[in-house]
Amino acid sequence: MTPSRHQLLNDALGMSQRMAELGDAGEWDAVIALEPERRSLLERAFATHAPVDEIVADRVKAILALDKRLMARSVEVRDKIAEELGGASKGRKATSAYKAAGR
Repeated sequence: MTPSRHQLLNDALGMSQRMAELGDAGEWDAVIALEPERRSLLERAFATHAPVDEIVADRVKAILALDKRLMARSVEVRDKIAEELGGASKGRKATSAYKAAGR
């Protein structure tokens, strides 16, 4: 039996919630691993031209809100990593300058 659009969206919403939790925990490999399955659920849910009802609209809004949360968290992590890499680069430059001055 083919799952209904509502069931597919419920599954996608549950997976989105899990992905947001994993992102909050810094488990980015797990987030990436879940994305193809979630994408498949969403593609299957919208493969039909059935009209959108309130349940569908609510699920889509909830999924988009979780995506926004996940994206914000990923930007925070990216910026933190960039800052750390910048600090490491400055440290290497300072070490190189110190060594060069000592010659």
